[in-house]
Amino acid sequence: MASTAISRTLNASLLKELPRFVLIALFGLAAIDKVTHFQGFVTAVYSYQLLPASLERPAAVFFILAEFAIAVGLLTKRWRRPACLAAILLLGLFTAVYLAAAPAGICGCWFTLTLSSGGYFHILQNLVFIALAILTWMDHRSSKPDALSVSYSTSTSTPESDDGRLKPA
Repeated sequence: MASTAISRTLNASLLKELPRFVLIALFGLAAIDKVTHFQGFVTAVYSYQLLPASLERPAAVFFILAEFAIAVGLLTKRWRRPACLAAILLLGLFTAVYLAAAPAGICGCWFTLTLSSGGYFHILQNLVFIALAILTWMDHRSSKPDALSVSYSTSTSTPESDDGRLKPA
């Protein structure tokens, strides 16, 4: 009986963490893919025709660093909320730019898998990943201690609750 309860708890924990694990894999592998095919990624950034040529390479580096930072941030509790917010903003930016520029089928998000396969599927994909980031952010918010436990743990001692450590005034 105890093993079933442990199994249910473990399954619930894994299910609760699944969106975060998906986002870690997404951003980590996408950044590695872009580093591996850096010049091709710079060409994909160029295809959008939104930046001057002098900013294409720095923009590509920024996107790669942002994706790595998001993946690492999602690994830690301290940086999870900022990483979720950064993921939402970056995916929102990618979606808006893709909608505005319509870059003739070049996406660049998963360079080796999606080159020349852009389209509305990428917009839907980004919206799903934004939803996962929102779920992860909301889950992180709900895992904070509730107000009652915080106020109890930070309350000051009174003479009635003195255990001998209070000094008389």
